[in-house]
Amino acid sequence: MATEQGICKNCGSLLMVDSRDELCECVFCDCVFPSAEAIEIYNNPDGVEFPNLPQPKRDSKATRHVVTPVFDNVVEKAVKVDQAQNKETRKVEKLFEISPDDIKAPKKVKRTVYITTAVCILLVLGISIPLSILRHKHKANISDNISLCVTAANIKVDTESDDGYAAGYKLYGQENDHLALVSTEDVTNEQVVSAYQSFCAIRGEEYGYSADEARYYKGVVLTVYAPNGIFKLAGSKDAGVDKIEFTAPETEASEESASDTSAPETSESESSK
Repeated sequence: MATEQGICKNCGSLLMVDSRDELCECVFCDCVFPSAEAIEIYNNPDGVEFPNLPQPKRDSKATRHVVTPVFDNVVEKAVKVDQAQNKETRKVEKLFEISPDDIKAPKKVKRTVYITTAVCILLVLGISIPLSILRHKHKANISDNISLCVTAANIKVDTESDDGYAAGYKLYGQENDHLALVSTEDVTNEQVVSAYQSFCAIRGEEYGYSADEARYYKGVVLTVYAPNGIFKLAGSKDAGVDKIEFTAPETEASEESASDTSAPETSESESSK
């Protein structure tokens, strides 16, 4: 079949005709006329008039001359090719893609993980909570005896508490081994050493440590803030004045410089008077 384009001589519609058939048929107005004439009108449409006349009804058994196009549907074919390529691309990409289904653990494994996690959390809480309670208990007992520590060293510290907060000292550390004192008066190195030894004794008695044990002094730090400076004495069995770290207080600048405080020079005329 040699399919070509033609134009209906009656209504001017575009037709597909078989050049080898003698007659062709318009699918729009049912006009039957020579195929060669339809092809000629398509090739040379200038000056052609289309009367668009009604055509006689044809018998259902009459021969039909309608030609079905044999051209490929380019759009449909392109869509099919693209879909085929996408399927192949997705197959290749899926080789390197991990979906949630690929790493989904069996219910038994999940149950084991949940139980193990819960047990670990309970163990941590079971250990940390009692330790925390015990540490706070030791802290409260040591705090009750801080007044003995400062009294023994004759350091002026306000040991009164307001809503659980001490005014002149702070006890802290995981093992309640750090003590900071705020003295309202100047202190001496000997007073700092005395306060340190007293603090070690109070803490050692609370924890059940002997003075011969290393942990009696290990990690213990005493810091005294006083008007005449900051004194720090850290974990030493042989605590003495030579072990103290001293930081002198910052001196305030005088209101007037040395040049301003010197007497002003008088001029010769004023001295002659």
